[in-house]
Amino acid sequence: MDIDIERQFVKRYIDKDYQERLLYEFGSPKKRVNALSRFSHNAEAILKKSVRKNVLTSPDGFQEKDQTVYIISWGENDGVTMPLSDALRYLDNSYSSVILVGSDFSLVKEEAETGYNKIFYLK
Repeated sequence: MDIDIERQFVKRYIDKDYQERLLYEFGSPKKRVNALSRFSHNAEAILKKSVRKNVLTSPDGFQEKDQTVYIISWGENDGVTMPLSDALRYLDNSYSSVILVGSDFSLVKEEAETGYNKIFYLK
């Protein structure tokens, strides 16, 4: 885990009402899963409206200048930095919430109960 990257993500993209709680949960290995589960069905309420640039249903064709991104997820890639192209495949194939953090953008995949998952493009 890179708490500095996670702190920057929270301060930049998360609504003030949720920031303190998410920072606490991201920083605790036992509570980390709680932070991620908040994005499963509640991302629209958690994310600042002012930073949402688009909602995607697939990462196909998504491009940014960043070559690497930091991953926050339930899986084995949690806390890993990897090339954007590999991270997009991981995001697309994951059934649960995934957060990709680049230097000046983020993608947040919300787990949907029905229909398509939403992927929030934040800038």
